[in-house]
Amino acid sequence: MDRRSFLLTAAALAAAPQALAARPVLEAKAVRLSPKAVRLTWNGKSTPASVFVSSDPDAPRLFMREMRSGVTSGAAELSLQAAPRPYFLVADKAGGQTRVAERILPLQGGRNFRDLGGYRAADGRQVRWGRIYRSGVMSGLTPADMTYLSGLGVAVICDLRSVQERTAEPTPFLKTEETRVAAHDYEMGASLNAMYRATTRAEAVQAFADGYVQFIDMLTPQYTEMFDHLVRRETPLAMNCSAGKDRTGMAAALVLSVLGVPRQTVVADYALTQTYTPPSMYTQQVSKGAPMSGVSTAQAQAFARMPPEVLNVLMGSDPDVMRIALKTVDDKFGGPVALAKARFGLTDAKVARLRETYLI
Repeated sequence: MDRRSFLLTAAALAAAPQALAARPVLEAKAVRLSPKAVRLTWNGKSTPASVFVSSDPDAPRLFMREMRSGVTSGAAELSLQAAPRPYFLVADKAGGQTRVAERILPLQGGRNFRDLGGYRAADGRQVRWGRIYRSGVMSGLTPADMTYLSGLGVAVICDLRSVQERTAEPTPFLKTEETRVAAHDYEMGASLNAMYRATTRAEAVQAFADGYVQFIDMLTPQYTEMFDHLVRRETPLAMNCSAGKDRTGMAAALVLSVLGVPRQTVVADYALTQTYTPPSMYTQQVSKGAPMSGVSTAQAQAFARMPPEVLNVLMGSDPDVMRIALKTVDDKFGGPVALAKARFGLTDAKVARLRETYLI
């Protein structure tokens, strides 16, 4: 090989990783259109892609059924029922691939019951689908819902609610033998009292964020046990509180952060609650004086007196709340990973094990 050919070859090899890095990461979304239809969308429309499906979230491509091939529209509508739950692999001709499933579970009586799978960690791997779920109160789950969740093999429910909440609205999983319910008795106390004194959105956001940081102390036993179950691979695991956005939101943010998911994605997952349970759903209940899960009569009366911009923060999942809460965790503890090691029983070895187990 002459000098010119050698230099050209070396330049091409050097540029190849940069070209690969410059290529957009393949990402996809799955949304159920009806009990028998799912729509997939993904980026990279110019590159032909194939869609594979399996009821096993980790199935190798070789063992998945091909549903579409050579698709250049970046979208596909597929005839698939909700059960058994379908998990998809989208693979394009350029070598990109991504795993995807429905984010929100198709439950008749579920509240914000969704999968934490699919999010990409900083190293490019994805959180495994079908392993870690987050949810609101589960007392409304129907027999059909319980059959569906049983089919997913849910092994552990980490119920983050207070003893009063759990007594008022018991989880139906207490009646099952296959699923363990992990809970600890406590009272909410004054963790969110500052919210009642807020008069502006900014004050409400700061008060809510401060309350989230207080959860670290109030829910140390719950969060420690949650991580312990995950380290021991006792999954699928679902964490829940009443609304599925505050105590559960902080729990999900901690789990995703420990798995190496970037802060922007962690905050986006928190804010996603507003898509599935809009603040208006709760504010309408407040205006009508209707009973609310996990809310006492005195609290409901206090909500009714709040300025609308304050009430919307309380009833929603404003991304600024989680940004500020996690920034406080950074400043106070050195970040979520350092916090989890200081308070929730994790070690470097356990963090590595969690990432090896729940990233693919």
